[in-house]
Amino acid sequence: MILFEDALPAGLGRFVRLMVRIKTFLVVISLPLLPITFFGVVFFRYILERDLFAYEEWLLPVCFWIFFLGSALGTYYGKQINADLLDAFTDNYRLQWFRKLAITIIELAITLVVLHWAWLMLADEIADYPRWKTTIALKIPFFIPRLGIFLGIMFMTFYSALAIFLMIRVGPEKYGKAMQAERRTSSDEEETVTW
Repeated sequence: MILFEDALPAGLGRFVRLMVRIKTFLVVISLPLLPITFFGVVFFRYILERDLFAYEEWLLPVCFWIFFLGSALGTYYGKQINADLLDAFTDNYRLQWFRKLAITIIELAITLVVLHWAWLMLADEIADYPRWKTTIALKIPFFIPRLGIFLGIMFMTFYSALAIFLMIRVGPEKYGKAMQAERRTSSDEEETVTW
């Protein structure tokens, strides 16, 4: 989807770029917490011979947020794992455009179902409000990691829908030109990396 970002209406384009920056900032800031925490656990356990109190309780919500916001960024950048081989077998950009559109529509349908389930999970937590389920030691509400799950899936759904909109808007010809430009760029990068 990033290839066709210039085809977005101006206001929507600014909103999308702002959301991507916010998610990237959150992931970049929170990602170092994992190795720092594990270093702290090892230091406390083997050097100080003490335990780091309930580190898994506050680390688990952070992991949920990192994973699902990172998945949303993967959807935005089109870097999710896939097994596309059709691009290697044909240079017909109409066929590639149609295949990419069909795959993205299927992806959107699946994420809509999962988004509905994530909403049901979050709504269940909201309905239990003063008696929220919490972690044992730190009393962190389960609502916090579940909110991260819901927001990540919501953004994956939004970016899939946006990709469909852009694919239809640019059409097969502009898609083909963008794919050629991306291939040239990636092959140029590979040539500079090889020694």
